[in-house]
Amino acid sequence: MIKQIEEEIHQRKFNNEYHKMKINVIYTGSWVESEFNKVFKKYGLSLPQYNILRILKGSNPNPLCLHQIKERMLDRMSDTSRIVERLSKAGFVESSTNEADRRSINIKITKQGIDLINSMSTEVDSLDHVISVLTEEEAIQLNYLLNKVRVNKKETTVKE
Repeated sequence: MIKQIEEEIHQRKFNNEYHKMKINVIYTGSWVESEFNKVFKKYGLSLPQYNILRILKGSNPNPLCLHQIKERMLDRMSDTSRIVERLSKAGFVESSTNEADRRSINIKITKQGIDLINSMSTEVDSLDHVISVLTEEEAIQLNYLLNKVRVNKKETTVKE
C-alpha cells in the first residue's frame, strides 16, 4: 500500500492539490537525497562533492572551469570554489591555469578521483531501489511532468 504524504508528515489539510504537490515534491526530494547521502557519508563525501566529481569524470579527459562546473551542478547554490578546493586537498581533483585565459582555472579529475567514483558506483546504482517502484513508463511520465513544472522557471522565480 502506498503511504500518502498526509500520513508521512501528519498533515491532513492542504490549501489545494497544488499546495499538496509542492509539499510532496520537497518532501520526496529530501528523502531521496538523504538515501544518497547515506552512501556518500561512507566515502567521506557530500552530495555537492560527489556531483562535482561526477561532472568532472563525465568531461574527462577535458578539464572544466568553475563556471562550467557550476552550470552543471544539481544545487547551483553550492560554493563551487570551496568544494573544489576541498576535493583538491583530498587529491581527487587538480587545478591548473588556463593558457588561453589566465584568469580562468582548469579543473580536472585525478586518477584517485576516478577510482573513488568507480568504487562507489555499485552502491550508488543500488539506490535504484528508491525509484524501482515505478515502471519505466511511469518514470518517463514523471520526468515529463517535472520538466513541465520547470518550463517557465525564469518567468516564475520569486522576485526580491
